[in-house]
Amino acid sequence: MGKRPEGETASNIDRAAADWFFQNSLDMFIVLQDRAIVRVNPAWSAIAGWSPDETLGRSIRDFLHLHDTEVLEQAGRVLRAEGQVQSEHRLARKGGGWLWVRSRSKILPDGALLIVFQDFSEERLRRLQRQQAERANELLRNAAGVYVWRFETRKGIYYFEQDITTLAAPLGDARQMTAAEMLSAIHPDDRQTMTRTFLHTQETGEHAQLVYRHADPSREGWSWMRTDWRGVRAGAGELFDVIGISQDVTELLVARDAALAAAAAKSQFLANMSHEIRTPMNGVLGVLHLLKHEPLSADGRRLLAEALGCGAMLSELLNDIIDFSKVEAGKLELTPETLDPSALLRSVADLLEPQAEAKGLSIRVEAPPTGQAFVAADPVRLRQALFNLIGNAVKFTLAGQVTARLSVSPAEEGLRLRFEIEDTGVGIPLDAQASLFERFSQADGSTTRRFGGAGLGLSITRRLAQLMGGDIGFASTPGQGSTFWLEILAPAAQAPETTDDEDDDAPMLDGLEVLLVEDNAVNRLIATRMLEALGARVATAEDGQAGIVAAARGYDLIFMDIQMPVMDGVEATRAIRALPGPAGAAPIVAMTANALAHQTAAYAEAGMNGSVAKPLSPAALVRAVVAALPDRVH
Repeated sequence: MGKRPEGETASNIDRAAADWFFQNSLDMFIVLQDRAIVRVNPAWSAIAGWSPDETLGRSIRDFLHLHDTEVLEQAGRVLRAEGQVQSEHRLARKGGGWLWVRSRSKILPDGALLIVFQDFSEERLRRLQRQQAERANELLRNAAGVYVWRFETRKGIYYFEQDITTLAAPLGDARQMTAAEMLSAIHPDDRQTMTRTFLHTQETGEHAQLVYRHADPSREGWSWMRTDWRGVRAGAGELFDVIGISQDVTELLVARDAALAAAAAKSQFLANMSHEIRTPMNGVLGVLHLLKHEPLSADGRRLLAEALGCGAMLSELLNDIIDFSKVEAGKLELTPETLDPSALLRSVADLLEPQAEAKGLSIRVEAPPTGQAFVAADPVRLRQALFNLIGNAVKFTLAGQVTARLSVSPAEEGLRLRFEIEDTGVGIPLDAQASLFERFSQADGSTTRRFGGAGLGLSITRRLAQLMGGDIGFASTPGQGSTFWLEILAPAAQAPETTDDEDDDAPMLDGLEVLLVEDNAVNRLIATRMLEALGARVATAEDGQAGIVAAARGYDLIFMDIQMPVMDGVEATRAIRALPGPAGAAPIVAMTANALAHQTAAYAEAGMNGSVAKPLSPAALVRAVVAALPDRVH
């Protein structure tokens, strides 16, 4: 072993080594004497930008930030007490700006002060960014239940960007979970789907989204989580790592379920009210229709007409509510047929002519000649829209006339039909015009008592127009009248073939064998009398079970009530459809007070061919038969 240098030689070596380190260090070195800088190393100039000439002789305070005074004074007290100290503060950079530095200060034997500055500005920035990200993640977790994570496939560990609660750490101070811990925290019914989908992403890197149940110690139960993830390449030829974001959607699902329950309750309420009103109404209106065929005095017939008119108004209000429920549920569908818009407009005007004449009004129709143009459109819905508009015009006109116009013009999609309904009525107040097409809206609170109505007609008409590719609008002057316009787009169609009826005087349903299944004796009597008056031969059954037995004998058509004792109409329909031969294929039409959108859909699913809503009328029965047996009606 070599001998250790002694004396002056050793001291010279130490000074040379210290000087070399001072000059070549990557950290900044300065020496102070009486608080003035007397020496700096090259790193000072390279990092802080100050040359020796700009530095030597100046006070160190010239290079320190004023806001760090308290930190530096505390460091000075420790330095005087212990001879050395460490601290973090800012250091001026030439040209503007500040460096964040860690300083280590030591008093030398000769009383001078050596300070070493280490620049950690970038490290501090990264630390601050990481802290901000953690605070943001904590905010996301606390405010929205959002968690950001990464799964490292090689280690089999989930790493989270914020604290999480786990079965092993119920207080929420965990930052990672093993794959086994994660799997055990997933609801048993969801594990297979979760595992299969996650493995697919590890193999392909593809994005996936799942909603599953996760153990939640704070709830002592399960939380619903919605998770999105995708793969990130971990290395060549290896499975993907996975990054993801998970959100606690338990409250959202609870709110959704509550909304669905409220919607179901509303639908059930409408169904109950519809049924409870229609059942007695069917008896009242049915008897009135039958009385039309009895000998009555002129005054009696006038009173009968008034009663039927009031009943028709009540029926119209119910239909408005049902149609509105269909529109809101998105289940109102169009059934296009070839039609003549001029003939349809005239037929609607003819239907309302008696109502207009009773008020001393006239209805004038201005339209192209019948047979000039044909389109493919839904005649029922178009007639309904026009009936609402012309009916409103008659209703709100006290004197004068109502004019119904039709213009037909070519369009890219076929033909554009524009209907205009002009009246000389009361007009619409300016403050009511903006909300006129809103549901349950009327011009003022007295309108219902003065003219009747539920305020749904125009709302439904606008939705019908939009379904038919058009819209509706109006212009109105209070006290002078209004003009409503309805535009729809419809494909052009060929004129339908005409056939000559051999016997126009024969009853429409002559010879039709009909089975009527209805538990209510009054409704059974009314429907039987109406169908027989139209020429049908009618057999009856009092409940669904009896209806199945009767149906086995074979009928051309079956009218089926829905709510019945022993067996309801839906169950009876399914049983009839299981019968062999023609008996099981007979068209079945629901004849019911339960006529809401979801109910009629259930009837169709059970095997029914259509439905007719109570209260019944001869015209409604004929339409139902035509729809079910288009080739059998005379």
